Amino acid sequence: MVKVANKYAKALFDVSLDTNNLETINEELTVINEAVKDKIEQLRMVDSNPTQTAEQRRELINGVFTDINPYIKNMMYVLADNRHISLIADVFKAFQSLYNGHYNQDFATIESTYELSQEELDKIVKLVTQQTKLSKVIVDTKIN
Repeated sequence: MVKVANKYAKALFDVSLDTNNLETINEELTVINEAVKDKIEQLRMVDSNPTQTAEQRRELINGVFTDINPYIKNMMYVLADNRHISLIADVFKAFQSLYNGHYNQDFATIESTYELSQEELDKIVKLVTQQTKLSKVIVDTKIN
C-alpha cells in the first residue's frame, strides 16, 4: 500500500508545485495528519465496510474536512472512492518526503541522556548539515 500512497502524494505534490500552493498544502496536510493519526484503524473500518457507498465516504470527508484546500479535498475524494482513506498518514509521509527533498531539508531526532543546551544542539545541527549537505535540518529532541 505504500506504493499506492506514494502515487497519491506525488500527484498532490505536483499539483501543489504547479499551482504555487506547496506551503499551504504542506501545512494543511500536517494538520490533517495530526488529526487522524490516532484514527487510522477507524478509517480502515470505513474503507473495508462493504455497505458504505463512495458517496457516503465522500460525505464523511465533507463532514470532517470542511475548510481544506480544494486539491487536498479532491485527493481525499479519490481516496474515499478507492477505499483508501486509511492511507492518509502514508500519503502525508510520502508528501513530506517529497517536500523535504524539494527544499533539501530533512528531520533529525537527537536523543540524549540529559537536556542539551541550545549551543550543543546548534553544534550537532551544524555537523549534521555539513555531513549530509542538507540546506536545513529540522530537529526533534528526546531525553532518554
